[in-house]
Amino acid sequence: MEILREILVALHLIGMAIIVGGYFSLIRTPKVAPGMLHGSYLQLITGLLLLAIAELGDGEVNHMKMGIKLVIAILVTIFAFLGNKKQKAFAASTAGGAVGDGGVAARAAGDGGVAARAVGDGGVAARAAGDGGVAARAVGDGGVATKVKSPSATMAHLVFAGAIINVLVAVFVH
Repeated sequence: MEILREILVALHLIGMAIIVGGYFSLIRTPKVAPGMLHGSYLQLITGLLLLAIAELGDGEVNHMKMGIKLVIAILVTIFAFLGNKKQKAFAASTAGGAVGDGGVAARAAGDGGVAARAVGDGGVAARAAGDGGVAARAVGDGGVATKVKSPSATMAHLVFAGAIINVLVAVFVH
């Protein structure tokens, strides 16, 4: 049973590392990466299994602490799921394509990538498809480009903050 607990603790910490690493790897253009969603799933599942093992053991379990951690872990997973869903929808809607007269469409991926999508007569729209890219969108006749923010940036911040708060609860609440 002790070996199982140690394996689950290691997996739980790996889930945290995935969330924090995913956040810091995309810090310039924050978004919820699929790895952050998988890390939150891993944290939630291993946390529940660790709680079950603690309940089966001889020691006392602080149910208030575990309840707080469970609520935060569920919120982190929900934020990661919603952010990943928003990011996928954003990527699908700006995947490229030209509509109208004189439209130009292109898509680039990777670090520093710039993707363009034209909508309307002579309209030009650009979307970043990688880190450090420039994101802009214009619609209409000779439209003016404007900056587009990642739709999952707020969710990425919430996932990261929730994961850190969960660690603080684990360390400082007895």
